[in-house]
Amino acid sequence: MSRGDGQRLHDILGAIEAIDRAQAAGQRLSEDPDATALVLAAIQFHVFTIGEAVKALPVSLTEQRPEVPWSDIARMRDLIGHHYYKLDTQIVHATIGQPLDRLRDACHALMTTLDADDHPAT
Repeated sequence: MSRGDGQRLHDILGAIEAIDRAQAAGQRLSEDPDATALVLAAIQFHVFTIGEAVKALPVSLTEQRPEVPWSDIARMRDLIGHHYYKLDTQIVHATIGQPLDRLRDACHALMTTLDADDHPAT
């Protein structure tokens, strides 16, 4: 069964929340090198999930939010999935923070648009 656009946007938002939680855990456990590695792995997994969901969104939806670098997000998924050996902490951390805040805002706006399309005012 295929997932709908709203479900994929929800998946992206859930992954962003998971990244936020992983970062918070990483800050609490910053002295533990094992924890740091686990946090990085968790963030990579969730960035991969975001990229997978983004790749499945239709262009008609993503073009409504041109401020989001949709193709860069998809390429990051490919980097994690196919070129994992090229990843380093700086590359991964460059994809979170402000870029995820913009993505979160865009996903909320797109979900509102989808909801409005599903339930037009009479």
